[in-house]
Amino acid sequence: MSNKITRFLLLPTRFCLCLLSLLYWVLVYGTALITASMVLTRIAWRGLKNPRKTFQWTVRKSPPSCLRDPELGRHGYVRARSSGLRLHYVEKGDNKNPLMLFLHGFPENWYSWRYQMCEFSAQYHTVAIDLRGCGDSAAPCRPEDYALEKLLDDIRDTISSLGHTSCVLVGHDWGGMLAWYFALERPDMVQRLIIMNAPHPASWLDAVLRRPSQLLQAGHVCFFQLPLLPEIALSVEDFKLVRSLFCGRRLGIRNRARQLTAEQLEGYLYRLSQPGGLTAPLHYYRALLSNSLYKHQDAQVACMLIWGEDDGLLVEGRSGGGRPYARAAATVHMIPHCSHWVQQDQPEVVNKLMSDFLLGLGVEQHHTHQQGRDGL
Repeated sequence: MSNKITRFLLLPTRFCLCLLSLLYWVLVYGTALITASMVLTRIAWRGLKNPRKTFQWTVRKSPPSCLRDPELGRHGYVRARSSGLRLHYVEKGDNKNPLMLFLHGFPENWYSWRYQMCEFSAQYHTVAIDLRGCGDSAAPCRPEDYALEKLLDDIRDTISSLGHTSCVLVGHDWGGMLAWYFALERPDMVQRLIIMNAPHPASWLDAVLRRPSQLLQAGHVCFFQLPLLPEIALSVEDFKLVRSLFCGRRLGIRNRARQLTAEQLEGYLYRLSQPGGLTAPLHYYRALLSNSLYKHQDAQVACMLIWGEDDGLLVEGRSGGGRPYARAAATVHMIPHCSHWVQQDQPEVVNKLMSDFLLGLGVEQHHTHQQGRDGL
């Protein structure tokens, strides 16, 4: 009898949760369709003006030399114990030193961490991996192969396969999201946590539920839920949209001294241009909203959040998105005049902040520090 009463009393709560979930998906796919209509209109207009240029893209035949620069480190592979997938990485420094593991974002690969690997390889065994489906790592073809549980298993297996039991974990964008989750799931394997332009998972979800306009400001996340169309949109005009992400006036790297050269840009386009090269990275987004691992819990490890203030892709975090979710010492650094690609845009500033954090300087609960472009 008591069980029936309990179930009856819980009915309003369950109904509200179902209604909230329905509203969430309506917002997601509504935003996706709005974004898709704008993208299709733009593609159609350009196609009418210059169809040959619009519907043309080149498959790169060989990787640019910057991806094989021996000064950036040694290439290797690990076999993930949980999945059997072959994951590519680049390492620099003595493997007897503590591990510093870098997780890249979209549409990047290990190369986005070149400045940090060179900076910290004297004190750390620095390793930048290509996440599954990216760069030279194996690329499963199903969206469910990119479920968070499997991605977190890859990180755990990589740490173990490299001969370490824990690491300083550094993540940007999608890699930052994974780093948050991994620190929540396996705090015993994370000595320090450094996140760049990636809000705490609960922070982003709370922001969407509190202010649905956040979805419009991150419309690409919703747009990428759709099949096939995102791949086409990113490929037209020889990957013009991808190039604009890194080099465009609104979203691209702000620091003129660090803007990508043509060869460095090819370092990202090479793998994306291969058949199916965009689909696997996009599966991260397609699996994201179907996951049940949203964690409304605090990080147990000391963490630092670095945010480029001119991020045109994500806005949640400019007010410290993640700091309220850290139980251990936490600090937030906003870098003015800096884009979403913070570790490439302002590497000297980022490296100094990382160094101070790892040395234990300025790690103060709920402390926000603003560092300017010329702050070094």
